[in-house]
Amino acid sequence: MANYANQKRIRLGHIGSIAAKGNSGEAFLAPIRWEPLKAPMRILNGNAYKLWMYLLSWEGQGYYDFSPASLAKELNVSDQGARNAKQELIDKGYLVPCADGSYEFFPVSTLYV
Repeated sequence: MANYANQKRIRLGHIGSIAAKGNSGEAFLAPIRWEPLKAPMRILNGNAYKLWMYLLSWEGQGYYDFSPASLAKELNVSDQGARNAKQELIDKGYLVPCADGSYEFFPVSTLYV
């Protein structure tokens, strides 16, 4: 990912919380547990849901350097749309600000657990 001004780091440390446990009749979809994915579909708007899915599926180095300009290109949204999506994830407990200025991403909202 390119460096952009005003990037904020997002740590992706809780992806395992949606991993499937045990044997499932939906083996072709394993290792995903679908129940935790239903809430974001209901409570996030389109751009916030796109960002949530992007962070959930991002296969990087355990963190993502958030840049509205870069993300806008990736998700096909405006820069402001990317900023608003990030703010919605913060407001709804999926992104939690940390003391060092970064954010921690939780696939399951910290407000609804």
